[in-house]
Amino acid sequence: MNGVMYAAAGAENHPTVLNLHGTPGNEQNLDIAQTLRRAGYNVLSFHYRGSWGSPGKFTQAGGVDDSVAAVDFLEDPVVAAGFHIDTKRIFVIGHSYGGFAAARVAAARSNIAGLLLIAPWNPAQDIPLFTVPPEKFAAAAHSIFDDDEGRMGGYTDVDMAKEILAPGYDWRLETSAEGIKNLPILIVSAKYDTPDDQGTELVAALRHLHAADVTTITMDTDHPFSDHRIALQEEILSWLQQRTSRPAINANSR
Repeated sequence: MNGVMYAAAGAENHPTVLNLHGTPGNEQNLDIAQTLRRAGYNVLSFHYRGSWGSPGKFTQAGGVDDSVAAVDFLEDPVVAAGFHIDTKRIFVIGHSYGGFAAARVAAARSNIAGLLLIAPWNPAQDIPLFTVPPEKFAAAAHSIFDDDEGRMGGYTDVDMAKEILAPGYDWRLETSAEGIKNLPILIVSAKYDTPDDQGTELVAALRHLHAADVTTITMDTDHPFSDHRIALQEEILSWLQQRTSRPAINANSR
């Protein structure tokens, strides 16, 4: 898979963030990666198999597997030594579909130090939108996934919809709640986003489980946080610093 490590300066071991973008990945949150690197965090950002030139065939379930493999990569002793990774402080950030993948990764891996979800997508909420007569299925798929063409290899908006409808995989975001309830969690949502990207069901499930450290923030913006990028960076950096005991650094410093 194609990826870039935004390596922090200094020979000491650094807390490290896995950055998972959505589909198709038009917004990759690399401004956040640079902000965190300046503040002393490594950030690994990569493209799932079959997307943006990474070899293989993309599927949404496969992207979750790729994200788990990325954590394995960060924990590899050779990689950890080469990039000065503190393997006890690996955090996962996910945006949209990446939020769904991030929650699954954190639920599956006991070594994750914290989870940050930006407008996390709940695929199961879209199932009713795809439950239409066959002649309307393609239009329904395109209405939800209207920017995927050409970015996910041969995987189309119709393929995405079919994968969510196929039996055998649990597409509910809230299913991850049990596995992440003991983690520090930050969930940032956007006021003008669609209901399937608000994280509502996950937050309710975490509250039902009496999760100890869940912070929720809503910003007055849209799904890519178009006019709140600096505010988003500041919230994420502040939250991470509180959990890694790093000195405060201005997110706008250069």
